[in-house]
Amino acid sequence: METELIKMAVISALVGGLLGVERELKVQVIAGTRTFMLISLAGALSTYIAVSLSSPWFVNVTLLGVVLLVLLLGTIKNFRTYDIGLTTPVAFLLAYLIGVLVGLGMYTEAVGAGILVTSILVFKKYTLILSEALSHDEMRSAMEFGLIAFVLYPVVPPYPVDPAGLLNLKQVVVAVLVASTAGFAGFLTLRFLEERLGAVEAGFAGGLVSSAGVAGSVSKLGGRTAAACTLAALAAEVVKNAAVAAFISLELAYLLLLPAAALLVCYALPAVLLGREAEGVELEMRSPFALMPALRFTLILLALILVYHYLSPHPLFLYLAAAAAGVLSGGASLGALAVLSSSGTLGVSTAALGGVLTLAASGLRGALLLGGRARSTALLLLLAGSAAAVLLLILYR
Repeated sequence: METELIKMAVISALVGGLLGVERELKVQVIAGTRTFMLISLAGALSTYIAVSLSSPWFVNVTLLGVVLLVLLLGTIKNFRTYDIGLTTPVAFLLAYLIGVLVGLGMYTEAVGAGILVTSILVFKKYTLILSEALSHDEMRSAMEFGLIAFVLYPVVPPYPVDPAGLLNLKQVVVAVLVASTAGFAGFLTLRFLEERLGAVEAGFAGGLVSSAGVAGSVSKLGGRTAAACTLAALAAEVVKNAAVAAFISLELAYLLLLPAAALLVCYALPAVLLGREAEGVELEMRSPFALMPALRFTLILLALILVYHYLSPHPLFLYLAAAAAGVLSGGASLGALAVLSSSGTLGVSTAALGGVLTLAASGLRGALLLGGRARSTALLLLLAGSAAAVLLLILYR
């Protein structure tokens, strides 16, 4: 029993201290590390005593005292710093409640809550940067998409909802989230760091959004800069599309690993070599973290699931469809193949070859947007990488 009490005291103090350390980073500290450690410890001890004495009123009394301290803290904060913000008082109350969780023996929950609260406190700096980097419409679109996507994911069933057993809506939502999140990461990288990025880095970040968009933006530049930027974008497209498949079907991702690596090397290595003498570029990309791009991706994905299902008895036509779909949307094509292979509707080997053709074809649209020698270079590397990818898949499987 004494060991358990010591354990409670240490965990509550450490979790409370975690919140206090973040508050210590403020310019004017009202409640610091020691105060937060003590209030969390008070929550744990009051709960322990209440349980030991079978007297819930003990926690009620201490909670009332904490509420009075929170009001006092808010008043002092207002008069001392002329800041009417409620973050520190609310964090103080949460530290006490986390201590109560520790007193109830819910250690994992308490530590998780402490990390979550601290993350929210720390994230303020980055939300301010984000709000400065994004326009009002972009921020609103991102919020709308995030709310819908992350509300849908927990409630959609994790099994097929149609009589044929094809449409697993949870896997569809996962595919949309992975593709959109990767694109948004590239979009933010361009917004925050574009002036410090070379042609290769900017091309890779832009390729996470759209390799065709990158190729279209640099097509007028020509020369090494356009080639390096586009090849880096094609490498990013391979990474993003392979990630979509991996989050749905690990078995398919395993078969695609070496072929995707071959394509990646064929794009990335020449991009780095060409990028040594390339100039910096400015890419104008639209945010992919919005409802309309996500809806378009979802509709293409659902349509491809049905098309691939009905073509599955005829592999040759399925491969042709996968190649054509790769030009339209490589992520949606690989997502559809992964959904069907994970449900057993489509053989994993067939899905893998279709995935390789999709990965190869997804770079075709971007390469064709280039002009002159840059287009020839991109197409030659695309052909070499595709041949190597198909050969590796045949040997690998």
